[in-house]
Amino acid sequence: MSNRDAALAYAAFEDRNLDAAASHADAAYAAGFKPIQQLGAMIAAQRGEYGNAIARLEAMEDHSEASAALLIRLHLLAGDVRKGGQLLLDCCKANAFGPPLYPIPRWQGEPLEGRRIVAWGGGLGDDILYARFLPMLAATYRTEITLQCRPGLVDLFRSLSGVARVLPLETEVTDCDFHVQTAELTAHFGIARGRMWDGPYLHAAAPLELSGDGLKVGIVWATTATHWEGGSRSTSLAEMAPLASVPGVRLYSLQFGAPTAQLMPPPEGMEVEDLSDRIKGFANTAAAIAGLDLVITIDTVVANLAGAMGVPVWVATPSMPDWRWGLEGSRTPWFPSATVYRQTRSGSWRELFEAIASDLAGLAKDTGKRNASR
Repeated sequence: MSNRDAALAYAAFEDRNLDAAASHADAAYAAGFKPIQQLGAMIAAQRGEYGNAIARLEAMEDHSEASAALLIRLHLLAGDVRKGGQLLLDCCKANAFGPPLYPIPRWQGEPLEGRRIVAWGGGLGDDILYARFLPMLAATYRTEITLQCRPGLVDLFRSLSGVARVLPLETEVTDCDFHVQTAELTAHFGIARGRMWDGPYLHAAAPLELSGDGLKVGIVWATTATHWEGGSRSTSLAEMAPLASVPGVRLYSLQFGAPTAQLMPPPEGMEVEDLSDRIKGFANTAAAIAGLDLVITIDTVVANLAGAMGVPVWVATPSMPDWRWGLEGSRTPWFPSATVYRQTRSGSWRELFEAIASDLAGLAKDTGKRNASR
């Protein structure tokens, strides 16, 4: 019956029936279907049973990219930063997340003075998070750094201190002695040396001039549909309606991609200025953020960008948050300018944005008083 229970476990998980999924997954595992252990760990994590999920993953003999990534995330989320960071470093060295971009030696922490290194990543939000360590690498090891990234990040990353060249991933680099994935730098610097934050490290060339009075607030309600957690990290513009009812606030959309269609027209009662034509590429998005007083967003690349710039950002996280936001509290050491708002139950976005709107009303009132006294 192991195959049948396994099939029923996957079906129940797709239907978000976690209790039934867990029951079938446990039955399949007990009957000898070992591959179900990864699903069992995912179910436990979704239920907030992080210790159980970690134990299941650590008991697996072979790991897929997904299971290795989940184990790293859970260790970091549970607060075991050293173990999570070391596991991340080990997985990168073992090419667990894909083959290396270059055949040259991988940097292991040896002296670099007089030698060149190419650092590379392949994501968006994660690359923005890990970019903080590149100025540290340059200053500590006195090396010339070439950074390769997704094309939309190239102009933005040219604002990084200590980076000599920023090139798209597709450009082949032939004049470097070592390579390193940007994710690996978390273990070399952020964890080993306790340097999660050295101050804002990404900057806009100049703030975008935005029309209108009042507290200027940028909003984002959905991540990219191709993200593996896109469903849990996306809502609709309508769910953010409580923000539009706050007096003294003007909303600007920093949303990108297909969800911008929700602005044409926006939900009844919402007035939002669409900036999508002015923020092609993340350097332009940074300029828009620099012109705002506050960003309110789902856990998206924009949350990471605003945090990296040191701009106030309120992040609405799903019930199972990403590790950088932690499990509890309203603060994160990774982005000191961020305030974290947490779902009390899966999918409860309207309730969360009502709480955010209440705090926004207080901020708008205080801002209005300060402006009136000038």
